[in-house]
Amino acid sequence: MAEAEETARELGIVCANADAIRGRLRRGPAGDDAALEDLLTAARGGLETGYAFEVLHAVLQTLGDPQGLHAYSETGGSAGRGVHAAGIARDRSGEPVYLCPAHRCTRYGWPDRATAPLCAISGDRLRLDRL
Repeated sequence: MAEAEETARELGIVCANADAIRGRLRRGPAGDDAALEDLLTAARGGLETGYAFEVLHAVLQTLGDPQGLHAYSETGGSAGRGVHAAGIARDRSGEPVYLCPAHRCTRYGWPDRATAPLCAISGDRLRLDRL
């Protein structure tokens, strides 16, 4: 996987699960979410996030979750956009979907509520688009 695609996937995982990750970190012995905030700060500043992602992953592992951030990779709509399940029609054009407002990550969500979810990086609402 190309580095840019990997970064987008990682940011999608963090953005879609920031509240759950923050809660897990705050329940830990240190009681803070500094590792998450460091990653979000780097992303907000347009800086390289690979090292911050590795640190956050390691911190979650030390809290007793051997999967670290990968435990969150199947939730919150952060899957790669190029992956399609067998037997599912790929032509779903016109279906509404929420996407990253800055085109930075792979986070997505299906409109099931009146307002769009917020981006954990920018604080902006996810943008409504169509497949």
